[in-house]
Amino acid sequence: MNIELKESLKIAVYYFFFGFLWILFSDKILGIFIKNTELYKLFQTYKGFFFIFLTSILLFNFIKKSYLKIETLNKELHNSRNLFIEKENALNDINKNINEFFNICLKTMNSVEYDDKLFIKDIFKISSKVAVESNFGSAFIAENEKIKFIDSIGIDPKDLKNITKDLNLYDFSSENIIINKNSSLKKAREYLYVGIYRGTKIVGGFNLYISQGSKESYSDESIRKIQVLQQLFNGFHKVKEKNDCNMMLKNNLIKSFIIALELHDKYTKGHSELVSLYCEKIGESLGLDEKELKDLKLSSVMHDIGKIIIPSKILNKKDRLSECEYEIIKNHSKFGYDIVSQNEPLKDISKYILHHHERWDGKGYPSRLKGNEIPLLSQIISVADAWHAMTSERTYKRKLTMEEGIEELRKNRGTQFSPEVVDIFLKILSDKELAS
Repeated sequence: MNIELKESLKIAVYYFFFGFLWILFSDKILGIFIKNTELYKLFQTYKGFFFIFLTSILLFNFIKKSYLKIETLNKELHNSRNLFIEKENALNDINKNINEFFNICLKTMNSVEYDDKLFIKDIFKISSKVAVESNFGSAFIAENEKIKFIDSIGIDPKDLKNITKDLNLYDFSSENIIINKNSSLKKAREYLYVGIYRGTKIVGGFNLYISQGSKESYSDESIRKIQVLQQLFNGFHKVKEKNDCNMMLKNNLIKSFIIALELHDKYTKGHSELVSLYCEKIGESLGLDEKELKDLKLSSVMHDIGKIIIPSKILNKKDRLSECEYEIIKNHSKFGYDIVSQNEPLKDISKYILHHHERWDGKGYPSRLKGNEIPLLSQIISVADAWHAMTSERTYKRKLTMEEGIEELRKNRGTQFSPEVVDIFLKILSDKELAS
């Protein structure tokens, strides 16, 4: 029943109830207060007018309150729609950046040489979209201890064409971006300097500026995102030299991703490694073969990698997530699948990342798989991931004791979790191998 019909019925009921009481008791009330027969007859004559007058006042107030309530609800609905559209647009922008980012990653990991100049230009374009507050900037390569500008946004390329600067004028770092919120530059009030390295050698980088006339200021969100991107790009640049060594590729790639994710999501620090440890214990107890154990270790350590795409203000929110925010968070398993599946050496494990939030009863996401439709390795990650989440401190929830966590596993055995995996894990916990 919609709100308009509900309020209309409410007014009709009030009117009927008041009219019923008036008919039933108005004569008795007049008889109590008015003893004079002539005056009683006079009031009887005009009693209907009093009824109309009083009901008009009542109906006016009822309708006014109902109207205000409907108006408030309509405003809330309108605001919710606007918020949903805003979130949807933000997600679309994220997806566009993901596609560009994937293209760079794939080029970097290709055996064909990916030119430094093209690499710097591509990451400069992505980063300028991420740091939304900036309105001009430039990209450069490093040659013979000199900076040579190769691209720009908001600056005439002709003004940069013949400019070279000593590299030592900038305090670049392979680990951190350089942030200055009190710029001495005449045209800029704030800037970010980002160095891109191959090992310990700087190969180039980019600068992003906020102009003096702007009221914007770099948010912690933008700074964190650029920091994350620098870690990823530098990690991928290391991979570039490992063209034919898949294991080195995997190790460097995973390390780069996990470092970047931990910078992006403060709750992730240590989570991936512990989940991987739990998974390894479960896998060994289930008798998985060598390849399955290797795939389990890789997929479990990367199971949350898709969170790198989720805005950090949602990931690090201290209060409970709204329904809209939770829906955005739920995309992380799909994002993780997209990231990993496009890397050939890791493609086989991508499905385990995609399905690690499926439920045994079929009420999980993203594919609503049920029972053994869920890949076994995903079933294992699901239990290990949930255990660490339950028994870890969060600002929005209390850390469960080991006994409380075990009770949760038992309670959700056969609904959220695989019964076989839960039983194996409970045996491991009873041996106190993973007591902390």
